[in-house]
Amino acid sequence: MSFGESMGSKNDELSRRLRGLSHAMYAEVQDLLHHPTFLETRWEIHHNVCKSDHLLRSAHYAWMIAVAVRANRRTCARAGLLHDLHSRLGTWSNHGAIAASVASRLGESKDVCEAIVPHMYPLGPAPKSREGWVLVVADKIASVVDTLHFVAHLITGKSLQKRKELRATDKYMQREVAAN
Repeated sequence: MSFGESMGSKNDELSRRLRGLSHAMYAEVQDLLHHPTFLETRWEIHHNVCKSDHLLRSAHYAWMIAVAVRANRRTCARAGLLHDLHSRLGTWSNHGAIAASVASRLGESKDVCEAIVPHMYPLGPAPKSREGWVLVVADKIASVVDTLHFVAHLITGKSLQKRKELRATDKYMQREVAAN
């Protein structure tokens, strides 16, 4: 599939967002963007926004910060896309280790996994690598932007509608509703 090409009707919104990535970054992460585990995040809610949006923002900011601090861009971008996979299976302090385990099962390098583990610092362990620090900062920036997007769209009702749609398709939310 070529850069920015539509992946079908359910993926049109994701395709639109992918067009904003640099060609260099896209080349480093395109396999992850089309992986079923990442694609599932389109229907999950995270910080009141679509989890894939948060992951894409995190990866984009990680890539830009990595350039500025001379960290490994590939490692930072890949860690950014994977750092919150299955985040609800753990707590704030340990879900980085869970996401790193998922990344390892997907065949990611030790460097990517080690960058993911401490992304919740200071609520979790401190990063031991430059790439880990990059992801910590990128994730915090992405979280603030997620919140700003949500608040900005409250006026039009778009945020609440999107959250309602995500809650209806998020498998974790469905389990919570069924349990109550």
